[in-house]
Amino acid sequence: MKNTTRYFKKSALSLSVASLVVLSGCSLTPEAVTDQEKSALLAQDQLAMFAQQEPIVHAITLEEAMARAVKYNLQERLALMKHAYENQLLDSKRYDLLPSIAASAGWRTRDNQAASSSESVSTGTQSLEASTSQDRNVSNGDLSLSWNVLDFGIGYFGAKAQGNNVLAAEEQKRAVVADIMQKVRKAYWAAATAQQLEPTVNQALSQAKQALAKAKLTEQERLVAPIEAMQYQKSLLQMIAQLQNLSAELVMAKTELASLMNLAPGTPFTLAPIATAKTQLPAVGYQLDHLETLAMVNRPEINEEIYKARNAVLETRSQLTHLLPGASLFVGGHYDSNSYLVNQHWADAGVRVSWNLMNVFSYSSIKQAGKAKEEVAELRRQALRMAVLTQVHLAWQQYSQAQTQYAQAAELLRLQQGIAQQTQSAFQSDLKSRLEQIKMLTETALITRHRDQQLAQAYTAYGAIYQAAGLDPLPKTIHDASVATLSQAIAEQNQLLTKGTLTAQQQQVIALVKQGEVTTHEPTLLSQHVPAEATVSNSTKPAEYVSVYDSLGSLKAAIIHDYTRPVEETNAK
Repeated sequence: MKNTTRYFKKSALSLSVASLVVLSGCSLTPEAVTDQEKSALLAQDQLAMFAQQEPIVHAITLEEAMARAVKYNLQERLALMKHAYENQLLDSKRYDLLPSIAASAGWRTRDNQAASSSESVSTGTQSLEASTSQDRNVSNGDLSLSWNVLDFGIGYFGAKAQGNNVLAAEEQKRAVVADIMQKVRKAYWAAATAQQLEPTVNQALSQAKQALAKAKLTEQERLVAPIEAMQYQKSLLQMIAQLQNLSAELVMAKTELASLMNLAPGTPFTLAPIATAKTQLPAVGYQLDHLETLAMVNRPEINEEIYKARNAVLETRSQLTHLLPGASLFVGGHYDSNSYLVNQHWADAGVRVSWNLMNVFSYSSIKQAGKAKEEVAELRRQALRMAVLTQVHLAWQQYSQAQTQYAQAAELLRLQQGIAQQTQSAFQSDLKSRLEQIKMLTETALITRHRDQQLAQAYTAYGAIYQAAGLDPLPKTIHDASVATLSQAIAEQNQLLTKGTLTAQQQQVIALVKQGEVTTHEPTLLSQHVPAEATVSNSTKPAEYVSVYDSLGSLKAAIIHDYTRPVEETNAK
């Protein structure tokens, strides 16, 4: 008895010491990121953000800007990585369908014999001597193959759902590419027109600053009345402020484009001059009802919702599969070094069936929940179709309005330039005439910027039509990923879109709609092409406006500032 008590005390002490060692090792303290680690991560990220980019060797065209954004923009690279990640998950899901093969090995020892004896139930006396059937040192190994039919069914639905996730990620990548390229289109035209106007703004600003410096000397020398000199300087300062605001806006437009192309801040680049042909807005090559039909089939957001609806059905089936009995088949080989065993090597096989009978009562609730989820997915898809259909019509209308507004802005600039030419010879050297000359330069620069903004907005609305219809700005196959190849592919695809070219698949879809096999919304707003040229409208518009459909990325219209107000009215405001 004393030996047994001493043994237990010794064991308890050893166990307590071991527990203290383990607990002390498990006590962890959070470690903050050091400045050295932050600096190292910063250098690593900067190298990864701007590494391996093709140098800029000439003026950047719209197609090259789009190509650089597609290739180097971090958002696009993130979408590509997500698609690759979903593909890897699909590969891993396929292994869930295979049987599991488990291998195990072990070794065990003890400080005494694993002996035992028997006691008579009736007399309470020992009936057998203490004996053992196990060695003190034992090693064993197992290799078994098992396959659970229920797990196979669940894994099958999981693999099918992951396949839909891969396809949904592909649609998300399409949406990201279209969104980035539309943003580039918007930023490029804003920056290109700004670059074209920059010399005019700098000239007007330089003359205004020179006139202001001369006016200060005139005030100091008291060559004119003080009140007249101060009013003159006030007018000059107001015009300088307007020109400086305009100059800052031009710089910001180029900075935004550089960010979309993922150029390092401060990287110098120039944009290709705007060709005269580009000032004539193109006509839309597709009919409105065709754009509606193509949007219902091609829009990546709708296709993504279709795959999500598929997964809703698969998820319900997977949950119902959990209610079935589980049958597990197994076969394996085993080894045990115990010398008392007659057979140290053996193989076995069998089947095991288990079923939680309580699962039967949850069948109805799972079925109803799955049906509700499928109905929600269907309704969400229909709501998205309505939003997409609205976007197509709004993009069509916006481009029509943009054409009218651009024609009006161009006519206003023509009148302003004519007035400037007619009055230029009448300016004399006195202060008032000098002020009127600078005022005329400032108004010309502002109205030119207004015309350029309307041109940029028109091209943005033009691209929004194709984006709303789900027409990809990139072809499906590209030979290589160089900037030159991407630029050429984008230019060729843009020519096809401008001509209104329909692929065989698109023609088939449109034919099915006309035959009544696919239902779509009938066009109710416009039913003919948007004209290439629009007449000048006499309608007035507010100083700035935003598009109604601001919910899906770059389809949102930009704010348009009104530069057509006279300088006096703007300053007074």
